[in-house]
Amino acid sequence: MQYEITNPSDPYTFVADSHEVAALVIFLLGPAYGATPENGNDNVGVPIFLFGGAHEWYKETFGRDAHEGMEALEAEVAGALDSVMLGHFKDRRRYNVALAAIDDPEKRRAFMEAWQGEATSMHSSIISNGRDFAVNGIGGYCHNLAQSIREGSEERAK
Repeated sequence: MQYEITNPSDPYTFVADSHEVAALVIFLLGPAYGATPENGNDNVGVPIFLFGGAHEWYKETFGRDAHEGMEALEAEVAGALDSVMLGHFKDRRRYNVALAAIDDPEKRRAFMEAWQGEATSMHSSIISNGRDFAVNGIGGYCHNLAQSIREGSEERAK
């Protein structure tokens, strides 16, 4: 299902395999964010939790706590984070057509980074594990977070 991130800045959308995966993506971004599904069904949206209640909502909605959900759905969450892109639902259709036409993984990644960097109101740098990541708003942050989740999963598997 496609979701739009509710935030005070630029429009971003992402694709999640389930409502629970969408909730985990939003929880990783923080309590100032929410998510609205493309179909507008509030039953599968994620509210903003600026004043608390996130953990109680998660447990009531999914029957487990967010840490258990993340452990069970780590790969799906990383995939959803990778799908975060700058733009509304209509922009995602153009983005997907362009991505589908790029076979080379390096060129594909370069396109994704260029897309995220266009016209964002946020641009910053995050230092994680001694690496300096250039972050173009929420999309770049999410892509780097997905990479970190995958690397952590690979480390735990060793």
